[in-house]
Amino acid sequence: MLKNFLILLSAFSMTFAIYNVGQTVSITHQQQILDVCHGHEPNGETDGEMSLYDYNGDYNGGTHYVFHIDLAASW
Repeated sequence: MLKNFLILLSAFSMTFAIYNVGQTVSITHQQQILDVCHGHEPNGETDGEMSLYDYNGDYNGGTHYVFHIDLAASW
């Protein structure tokens, strides 16, 4: 019974994913500000905050970046 519930829960949670493989992140989501807890920002800024919008070449003055976003949860 528990196994069936976990399978159903897993399948149900994947149904509501905002993005799938190969999709482009929307401008609204690119503009969300994220704190940089450790390390540095590849674009040379030192304000301790970043957004994907900073790396969008159409909006940052023509410097294009390629991102591979890998999300994982251990729950």
